[in-house]
Amino acid sequence: MPELPDLAYIESVLQPALAGRRIVAARTGDPLVLRVMVPDPFPSVLVGRRITGVTRRGHFMRFALAADQAGGGDALSIVINAMLVGRYRLLPLQENQKTAARDPVALGLALQLEGQLELQYLDQKRMGKVYIARTTDEAQIPVFGQLGVDLISDDFTRETFGRLIAKRRDQVRMFLMDKRALASIGNAYADEILFAAQLHPKTFCNKLTAPEVDALYGAIPRVLKHAIAEIARRREPIETKVRDFLAVRGRDGKPCPVCGTTIRAVRVGDGDACFCPTCQPAARKLFVDWNKLPNA
Repeated sequence: MPELPDLAYIESVLQPALAGRRIVAARTGDPLVLRVMVPDPFPSVLVGRRITGVTRRGHFMRFALAADQAGGGDALSIVINAMLVGRYRLLPLQENQKTAARDPVALGLALQLEGQLELQYLDQKRMGKVYIARTTDEAQIPVFGQLGVDLISDDFTRETFGRLIAKRRDQVRMFLMDKRALASIGNAYADEILFAAQLHPKTFCNKLTAPEVDALYGAIPRVLKHAIAEIARRREPIETKVRDFLAVRGRDGKPCPVCGTTIRAVRVGDGDACFCPTCQPAARKLFVDWNKLPNA
């Protein structure tokens, strides 16, 4: 999925491009992706409204919409959870007009905007969700209304982090990916943060020493801000996922960039974690001793 650094870059592109533009048309390739939480039907509920701002919150993108063109009704929000493979595209309208008749089912939402511009949200697996809600009802959007502390905000202090992790008895990678605690870390950056903190992904939170908690807290903003800066430096189109600079994620079977040990993948919860057995040694005996296995 687009993770926090990806979305921070997307926000930086979409906010100046879209803010102030009026929606002139809207469509979807699959109505099941939409969650319309207002009585008015799609697409008419969106047409004529002006986008007043684009912001990232956790792993969601939020598009604030003013009251309708006549000045009545409530302010609305479009809130998108891209899930596993959702992505955004920003197109000149003339280019899109050539292909609009062949919109793929992957098209979750398209907003045609004044000024000959179109924003598309695409999702090949159709797992993501597009919520249309009154701004006052945003707390009712699943997960969005219960997100934890934003990890690159001033609210993410050592004291706050300490209170959150002190309550946990699960594995540290599971804690990092709990959106209701920390907003928000996905698979890729959970691996990168643990590598930077030199912690094995199966380490239990309640077994961490105070210096290890400090290392983990410090690694979170450091890794995320480095990624945000690197993605911004590349200036790729917003639909492009930039991950080739990551140290361990997606590099299982390859040498660790620090020590040369073969990076391994291990099952943690519902997903796989990539880690270096040397830089991130296990604090307890595990079923597999990766250090005794031959390098690939």
